[in-house]
Amino acid sequence: MEPSNKIIKALTLVAKIFFIWLLLQFFLQTFVTYRLGLDWTIWKIIRMWKEIIIIGLLWFLGRYFWKNRINTKKSEKNLTPISTHGKNFKEFFTTFPLKNFVRVFLATVVVSFLVSVFINHTGVGTWIMSIRYSMIGFLIFIVFFAISLLFFGTREINIVKRYGRIMKTLLVGSLIWRGILWLIPNLLKFAWYNQWNYEGDVGIAPPAAYYTQYDTGYARNQFLFERPISRWFFLIAFWPLFFVLCFKNRPLRDKIWRGSLYGLAIMSTFSRAAWGVWIIQTIILILMQFPRKYRKIALRWFIPVLLVFGIVTYFWQKQIITREFSNTGHFRLVVEALNKIWEQPLWWQGAWTAWPASHQVEGIKAYNPENQYLQIWLEYGLLWFLWRLYLYSYLHYIAYKSYEEEKNTDSKITKKRKLYGMIVFAFGVGVLWLSIEWLVLQSFVDRMIVYPFMALFAIAYGLYVKEQHTHK
Repeated sequence: MEPSNKIIKALTLVAKIFFIWLLLQFFLQTFVTYRLGLDWTIWKIIRMWKEIIIIGLLWFLGRYFWKNRINTKKSEKNLTPISTHGKNFKEFFTTFPLKNFVRVFLATVVVSFLVSVFINHTGVGTWIMSIRYSMIGFLIFIVFFAISLLFFGTREINIVKRYGRIMKTLLVGSLIWRGILWLIPNLLKFAWYNQWNYEGDVGIAPPAAYYTQYDTGYARNQFLFERPISRWFFLIAFWPLFFVLCFKNRPLRDKIWRGSLYGLAIMSTFSRAAWGVWIIQTIILILMQFPRKYRKIALRWFIPVLLVFGIVTYFWQKQIITREFSNTGHFRLVVEALNKIWEQPLWWQGAWTAWPASHQVEGIKAYNPENQYLQIWLEYGLLWFLWRLYLYSYLHYIAYKSYEEEKNTDSKITKKRKLYGMIVFAFGVGVLWLSIEWLVLQSFVDRMIVYPFMALFAIAYGLYVKEQHTHK
């Protein structure tokens, strides 16, 4: 039984709402919470809309498999992901490309639940706060991949492509906002921002404008995002996708214009990590994507870019080099976290021992190691840490394996399949640099980043797998 067009259209609409509304949420949240002064419980529930959608999609998949259960047994070797329509869950899972990924995911979640509730007695609520940030990205990937494999087709790649067009609009808008901050700094108070509130706690104080230093007044460009750091996480995560969809195979003038626009957006965040990662990402993408003659041109440009970066670093060293906490604070936190882990290197210490649960549980001293690897090890121990590292490594594996399609000269490989493979590879480059930022920042805790990134990654990979099996 093939899925009806009605079901496919409904799921496509849900996916579009999921992506578009994520971009609008923080702006509307600012307006509703601060301008209108509405911070009731109902609004807090409404802010959980994205998690409700994810749970709803899980329920839909369960209902789909229940309705399509059958009693006949098929030979496993004759089943392919393309032929899974109308099959029960067991037959579907037999050919599911992410079998091991799902098994490790479930084991990781179950073990963390048992440890938190029955051994450390931290409570279900505390466990949910911890696991939501550590594991929901993988859940989103599994859910949207399964839906793509079962229901989506060629047209649904437009969901991913549309994000490239949205990003172009965001880039222009954010640079206009940067100009406003620079030319008319007093406009901040009319846009509900407060330059002296550095955390921007919802319901407590107006959102922050984030200045790099108290004594200089250089505002970090956050545009519609919750914080400037959220914005540069977003720009770094999606730059490879933007490169593939909006940069590659374009006229030279478009490449210069769009590349410069993106570079200015990165620079306006005043983040040293963002600047460095963007430059390295770009070098990797150029070396892997362009012919040899373009690589030589890129390498010639690399030296002038380094020179400009050195000049900027010299004249703005207070914002770039000598910010004490950024230079020394992270190192102190890492040493402190390692000392805590050394007390129980193989065993768990509980979900409430580290951020984010420690910040939200009453009576618990808040602690943030600013290193997500160490945080996970501290909370649940070495085994849980290794399982979760496997999940993250698997995402890299499927992404970089797809890069082989670009270089494959087999005539059976279609242009569509190569395009899907390159999009999957783009997500791999994005997730690589976000995972590196795990060492000093909480990139994959940021809801504005992990939710759309993992969902789009899953859709692209699902369509790529279907295209592979269609033309075998």
